[in-house]
Amino acid sequence: MNPQLILCLTGMPGSGKTTVAKAIERMGFYYISLGDVVREETMSRGLEVNDRNCGIVMKDLREKFGPQAVAQLSLKNFPRDKRLIVVDGIRSVHEVQVYRSIGKTRLLAIHASPERRYHFLVSRGRKDAPISREDFDLRDRRELEVGLGDAIALSDEIISNNSTLDALIKKVKVQISLWLKEDV
Repeated sequence: MNPQLILCLTGMPGSGKTTVAKAIERMGFYYISLGDVVREETMSRGLEVNDRNCGIVMKDLREKFGPQAVAQLSLKNFPRDKRLIVVDGIRSVHEVQVYRSIGKTRLLAIHASPERRYHFLVSRGRKDAPISREDFDLRDRRELEVGLGDAIALSDEIISNNSTLDALIKKVKVQISLWLKEDV
């Protein structure tokens, strides 16, 4: 059996990471969401799941346990028996190192303009959606403070989400196919 391939997705909030991750999951990859890890931790602390509380919990985890804390926390249910895994929501290169320690890892960044991301986050209607453009800008700054910009800059590939979702998914599938061929 070929070794595990762990495809890590990074990008600013609302760039399309989860949309891409779900499409990759349909390609046969096992799906892990680091955002879900933070949301679960937020709920376990008895806090309402919203952007502010999730941000506080995410930063608290990193301050107490290091910049790799969220990825490390995801390992408690990590599927060692799956060959193809997609991890949605990488926020730092330290998180990528956690996955590199257990399998072959590729880091894919999804990019979208701030305007596109803001409209997407508001329209999807999750409880942690920004309540204003100022709130959105604060969230971006918080994400960059934990190392997201470095993860994007050091990714193996960056794909722009500047057209239709179908076009984005097509570009992602082409890139994944190239990486999978390298493993043969």
